[in-house]
Amino acid sequence: MNHRSILDPALRDLPIRQAAYIAKLADQLDIRDDLEERRHLLYPVVAAAAKDIEPVLEPAECAALAAAFLDVHAEGVARTLYSPAFLTEGTAAMKPWADRLLAAIAGAILDRLKQGDMSIAPRKVWRFRADGSDPDFPYRDDGD
Repeated sequence: MNHRSILDPALRDLPIRQAAYIAKLADQLDIRDDLEERRHLLYPVVAAAAKDIEPVLEPAECAALAAAFLDVHAEGVARTLYSPAFLTEGTAAMKPWADRLLAAIAGAILDRLKQGDMSIAPRKVWRFRADGSDPDFPYRDDGD
């Protein structure tokens, strides 16, 4: 069975850049030997978390975090995966596990930012006026 197909519905609803990142993350999960017998447990968790996973870390690093997450939480994830709730709610039943995975990823990002190993580019702000004139930036100088 192709367990990775559980990601397909989640990928369809994502922006292209984020969907490509999650697909690369899944590729990295596919090649990890330490997940051989348990890989199927991660796909529903990643599918539940996909919309909130920011493409900041390298996919291989994110896959390593997911593998470490599974080392700790495999039993609980399996219990949820094989529960009636998963049959009725789908990946929504994995939300508690997705939240834990997201916390691990966010923690790794914050650690790297704190250590100065990475930086996140500031967001751009675009300002427009309906009348076509240049906007007063950052604000109108009343002295003029």
